[in-house]
Amino acid sequence: MSYLAWVCEFMKSYEVDRRRLLLGTGLEDSDPCDLAGEMTEAQHLLLIRNAMQLSGDPSLGLAMGFNRHISTLQSYGFAIMCCETYGEAIRVGCEYQGTLGRFSGRFLQLSMHQEGSEAVMDIETRPGLGEMTTFAVEEMLGSIVASTRWVTGKTLPLREIRCAYPPPPHQAAYARYFSCPILFGALRTQVRFDAAFLHTRLPMANASAARVHLEHCKRRADDVDSIQDELLARVRTQIVGAVATGLGLEACASSLAISPRTLRRKLQQRGLTYQALVNDVRLGLACSYLEKTDLPVEVIAERVGFKEPTSFSRAFKRSFGCSPRSFRQNR
Repeated sequence: MSYLAWVCEFMKSYEVDRRRLLLGTGLEDSDPCDLAGEMTEAQHLLLIRNAMQLSGDPSLGLAMGFNRHISTLQSYGFAIMCCETYGEAIRVGCEYQGTLGRFSGRFLQLSMHQEGSEAVMDIETRPGLGEMTTFAVEEMLGSIVASTRWVTGKTLPLREIRCAYPPPPHQAAYARYFSCPILFGALRTQVRFDAAFLHTRLPMANASAARVHLEHCKRRADDVDSIQDELLARVRTQIVGAVATGLGLEACASSLAISPRTLRRKLQQRGLTYQALVNDVRLGLACSYLEKTDLPVEVIAERVGFKEPTSFSRAFKRSFGCSPRSFRQNR
């Protein structure tokens, strides 16, 4: 099952139908059998934002990570399962984490080191996710526990989880998923467990199969960006990830690992400005909301990053020649 199809199926437990979940992604009218296709980063971020809003569950990231099936990781997941030991599986997982084109390896970076009798997985966050950052971290925390269960058939012997953010309102939910102390407000987000577990042999270890899946991962690593429209798609993705709170040019450039000056120059070469792209993303999302939901204009304005509904209406009229309400009436 593909990741996209799995998310659609999982969200049924929240009574969220597929069309509402996929609103704004361009996949709303797709046939279920088409859900195995690739998603762009922007589509993924919209999918998750919709899931967060529609579920009403602040601990959705934990739930999704903990319940996710390893088959949604495709060849990446099978390469991990076919490794000799759990330690090797983590090494492979860290090396190829960017091949899936989702949070891991892009907005989150997973690494591992050892401190005496403890193995430590570090989760480093990068700019660009805005209000979705905690969700992404929690999904990865849950996924680490779930993936361990899938590849070893055993429970990860946790010692402590450290979170580099204050206790969230749903902190009580952590006890349902992790059988260890949870430390909030830490310097780094870490999963700490018994280092001896790294030597655990995997029941599906198969050197030949591992090589096949690793070759596929290597090819994916080489062309994973091919489904994106290079720079503009990446900039739009960053903007979408923080559309409600806003993302400045400097923060966007940092998330793309280039200087603000370079980003500004590359956009100018294309006859664009950063603010023009921000406006384009905001108003594009607004059109989707106006066409396909009954949300009040004031709510839509807030969701797409306008502090005042009047500012939203003026910007919308400049671009489309009519007010948001008129646009909706004529849809």
